[in-house]
Amino acid sequence: MVVAHHLARSTARSMEREAVCRYLSETNLEHATLQFCERFDEKSRIWNFSKHSHPFFELIFFLEGKANIDAGSESVDVLGFDVVIYPPGLEHAEHLDLRHRQEIICLWADTGPTPSFNHAIKLLDERGTLRTLFEMVYAEFTANRPRSAELISCYLQTIFLHVLQHFSQPPREVTSLVERSLGYIHEHYSRNFDIDELASQVAVSPSYLFRLFKKKMQVTPMHYRNMIRIDKAKLLLADHQLTVDDVAERVGFEDPKYFARVFRELTGLTPSGYRRSRLPD
Repeated sequence: MVVAHHLARSTARSMEREAVCRYLSETNLEHATLQFCERFDEKSRIWNFSKHSHPFFELIFFLEGKANIDAGSESVDVLGFDVVIYPPGLEHAEHLDLRHRQEIICLWADTGPTPSFNHAIKLLDERGTLRTLFEMVYAEFTANRPRSAELISCYLQTIFLHVLQHFSQPPREVTSLVERSLGYIHEHYSRNFDIDELASQVAVSPSYLFRLFKKKMQVTPMHYRNMIRIDKAKLLLADHQLTVDDVAERVGFEDPKYFARVFRELTGLTPSGYRRSRLPD
């Protein structure tokens, strides 16, 4: 039964992706024109919290926040780094979780006559490309420079093409991305790499990986690396030929004082105290 349920969900996701691809392929994306562009937070009066629709595509990039969206007959949960696209004529309403700060970039794009589509389109900005494109549209719109309209039309088309590309590819499993990140951390824990380097190993944006990793592991990637370092340090502290500073250096801490602080935070003991507690009576 579990296998059958998984296959049914996988088949449904595949059908949904095919439907989005078919819909966007039937839409004239080459001459998209911008009808509205704004960047705002949860305090803005621009929000329309009643159910409504537009005659254009509405594209929203959630820079920060958490919300639930009613779109057609469906309910969609969104978080930071999510993109939501409402096709023309689709009734929708956003319900913000005001325990979180909200910030979005909202665009309306006119692509001319468009086939009907009764679903919101949602995707995660895995590589950080969509955020860049949304910000480029906003920057060009607010600067009001010569040839802005043409550039914005190109950016809008590129956004749609990235969305089409996303749904044309097999879905990437979140679990495999985190597992690959864990493998890299375990192999290179003693090096001082940052989140950018870790994200490049799994070909996603740092912000996207940070969110996925923390959701699955309940800690940030760098905190997890410290946990691994301290576990390794516990083993090395059993070797009394190594000083505490030697151990700190071997597991990747350049500053012995910082090593001691992290060690105490994670174990409740100083490195020396931990070594003494393991001495035979």
